[in-house]
Amino acid sequence: MDADLDPCPTPASRVLDEALRLGPCSASQSLLLTLDPSSLSPRDAVTFVEVAERIAAWWASITFDALVAASGPDRRVDEFDLIDLQDDATHLIRIEDAAREEVSAALRWSPSTAQHRIDVARLLAGPLGATRQALADGQISAGHVAVIAEAALRFPGRWADDGPERDAFRSACARFEARVLPVARRGTLSRTRSAARRAVLDIDPAGERDRRRRARCTRDVFVVDEVDGISTLIARMGTVDARAVMAAVNGAAADQGSTTAGERRAGALRDLVLRRGMRGAESGALDVRLDVVVDLPTLLGLADQPAVVEGDGIVSADELRRLLADPTTAVSLRRLVTDPVTGHLLDRGRSTYAVTDRLRRFIERRDGTCRFPGCARRASRCQIDHAVAWADGGRSDIDNLGALCTRHHQLKTHGGWRITASHADGSCTWRSPMGRTYDRGPEPVLSGAGPPGAA
Repeated sequence: MDADLDPCPTPASRVLDEALRLGPCSASQSLLLTLDPSSLSPRDAVTFVEVAERIAAWWASITFDALVAASGPDRRVDEFDLIDLQDDATHLIRIEDAAREEVSAALRWSPSTAQHRIDVARLLAGPLGATRQALADGQISAGHVAVIAEAALRFPGRWADDGPERDAFRSACARFEARVLPVARRGTLSRTRSAARRAVLDIDPAGERDRRRRARCTRDVFVVDEVDGISTLIARMGTVDARAVMAAVNGAAADQGSTTAGERRAGALRDLVLRRGMRGAESGALDVRLDVVVDLPTLLGLADQPAVVEGDGIVSADELRRLLADPTTAVSLRRLVTDPVTGHLLDRGRSTYAVTDRLRRFIERRDGTCRFPGCARRASRCQIDHAVAWADGGRSDIDNLGALCTRHHQLKTHGGWRITASHADGSCTWRSPMGRTYDRGPEPVLSGAGPPGAA
């Protein structure tokens, strides 16, 4: 701060001046801890936040260093030979970066989040070293780093073992940093993102054409369930197709009632998709088949517990009853039995090795996702695993069965992870190769349910 602009500096101002002079380090952090942020003047409070943000960036750089120490500077692939006892055939099992599960379970990150953060940390420890230094100096934020790393990961050869490919990637990163870091040091995340996109296009135009071609394979449609009976329907498609769909929605929305523009567009999309080409379309009838979990008192109107639609969607009792009463809508319901207190799914398995379709459906509904801590892979896309192997005396019942995605099934079989406890409600306890333990609790299939005595 300039003394001419602050002729009567407060004691807090002097502390903050010293913290600014020291830069982001443990000493400046200690100085901030001597101050009460709520008692600062507006001017000092702004300076406090400025210093705190620089210290946060410095701490983030140290955290990235620790992630590299935990996982190694390069991706590691462990290979195992699995012998099929039925035909004596040998199958090669490959597990990439097994260390990420230790990180994800300890920090309660999803495995994909842990992998991404480890990858970013490796880039900062290698080809993006200038970016890491700018972060450690408090010149850019962790948000700037995320933008820079995301763009750099688009260059080819990022994890190549081949020398020329790795050299080309490092060269591209150096040119990229030279163009984007000056913008990041003085600009917002939005400006940095724009500069990063332009730099990638200029540095690797051939790769950009290839990425556009490969991106067509990522086209998809999926649902994100939110709150208050609302879900977000997301469609990834070609830009031209997306604009054409939006134009059709806007055109159909213009013919609807006097609700808000957003409501008209949502209604228009619903009608365009659901009523076109479906059975009963000529009469306006809508044929819907959904997996709905609802307790009997609510269905009869004697209670108002929310229902669960297709795994995660939460709808109110009134909304469900309106759907069932609509003469233009046909809804197929699947009966599922739940504990009236906890909301956990109840049933009994069988004592044979084979997992029947009925038992598989029960496990998928009970677990919801892969039962590895933090994994969000839907149980319907997972394998049904014996916590205690059948050959070791494990039973094919609900106490011993659970959903595991392919990766976490392999880590349990070959990667040193073990399930030390497995229960009928889907909860289980894992032990990692490092000897750490992690619990995965049961998943209520009905919202509003809770443990005995819960308010």
